[in-house]
Amino acid sequence: MSERTPAAETVELAVLGMDCADCARHVERAIAGVPGVLSARVLLAAERALVEYDPARADLDAIRDAVRRAGYDVAGGAETDTSRAYTRSVFRLLGLVFGAVLLVVVLGEWLGLLETVTERIPWPVWLAAILAGGWPVFRNVLRAALRRQVVAHTLMTVGLLAAIAVGEWAAAAVVVFFMRIGDFVERATTERARRAVGELARLAPQTARVEREGVETVVPAAAVQPGEVVVVRPGEAIPVDGEVIEGAATVDQSAVTGESMPAEVAPGSRVFAASLVRLGYLRVRATAVGPDSTFGRVIRLIEEAEAHRGPVQRA
Repeated sequence: MSERTPAAETVELAVLGMDCADCARHVERAIAGVPGVLSARVLLAAERALVEYDPARADLDAIRDAVRRAGYDVAGGAETDTSRAYTRSVFRLLGLVFGAVLLVVVLGEWLGLLETVTERIPWPVWLAAILAGGWPVFRNVLRAALRRQVVAHTLMTVGLLAAIAVGEWAAAAVVVFFMRIGDFVERATTERARRAVGELARLAPQTARVEREGVETVVPAAAVQPGEVVVVRPGEAIPVDGEVIEGAATVDQSAVTGESMPAEVAPGSRVFAASLVRLGYLRVRATAVGPDSTFGRVIRLIEEAEAHRGPVQRA
């Protein structure tokens, strides 16, 4: 484990193209291999990498280049991955279509229905179909092999190559089909986890009404500083963790505490970000904001739990 230095900085990078736990591990190892990087954690469900590094020995460009060399993309501040997600979905669908066609042909041959047809298919056609259907998996295996790593599909790929070597194209096609099915299920699970985390994060308000120099000003919630006073009206979500200094209200804290019944708060009470003010009016002195708030830590713990499953638990 690398030692922390007083000059260490932490940066959060949006990494695109990760679809499985192996992908996240590849990115994490690639970043950790950059000289000057002290620690790296990749959150698969959030598609983010948290990197602590020594700016005297490493810079962001070197870290981004390491991610790109590993075969993934780093998003800019305003970049979205909507089109990339759509493209990934299209390729997954194509892979399943190829696999389904191969399975139909193989089953037909085993049942004696398509034996004549399959025997007439030249081996280059079989090879092209296998490569087209299994390329996303083969690419990940090759990428891992170049980095001297073994991933989940490595052994299956070895078996596939053995089948091809002895001319068992049908068996090789079946292996490709089941590899693609497993890959699709794994990626679908990851996407579902991402959506769940995203829906949870959207419960937090994006803006806050802050008292500055005696005037209420609407600012981004992330711009609120600890110690500032936030005003919350009925029907609004509390944007920060803090202490009530004025007012009384009925607050729904179920998003944070899981309590089904609203809580009554008054001056001196503690309130949490993402809690909803049902009735009343509050002035709250902020004590924690954004990722440092209780709600922010809950989201981070969920992301880390998703990213650090055991080897037998596929994300």
